[in-house]
Amino acid sequence: MEAIKGIEKTVTISGKQHTIKIPPGADDGTHLRYSDFDVSVSVSPHPTFKRDGADIYIDMEIPFTLAILGGTVDVPTVWGDLKLKVRPATQPATTVRLRGQGAPRLSGSTRGDQYVRFIINLPDHLSRRQKE
Repeated sequence: MEAIKGIEKTVTISGKQHTIKIPPGADDGTHLRYSDFDVSVSVSPHPTFKRDGADIYIDMEIPFTLAILGGTVDVPTVWGDLKLKVRPATQPATTVRLRGQGAPRLSGSTRGDQYVRFIINLPDHLSRRQKE
């Protein structure tokens, strides 16, 4: 999250402390050049969000009834939760794009997209009434 939103860090190089600014959208392997040293950014994977360049991917589990009947669900993004409409008869592995909800691009002022893939939770057992 720090790499996506940007942060200032204090580092010690050759016994001297320096404050470096990690720009929003930095990714694993991003190189930053300062007057007397270079920094290579190392970004740890996030437990929920997967990143590919400026795009973010997430698997979202939804109940079977929501997939069949439709409705709304709160979807986490790196910028905060959004309400997302689930269409009736949504199929497993349906993917929805959320424009501009990805990581900032280092080379410009735009953001990537976030892709939400629905994972449908099927019930273990159905009642006699549900089977009819």
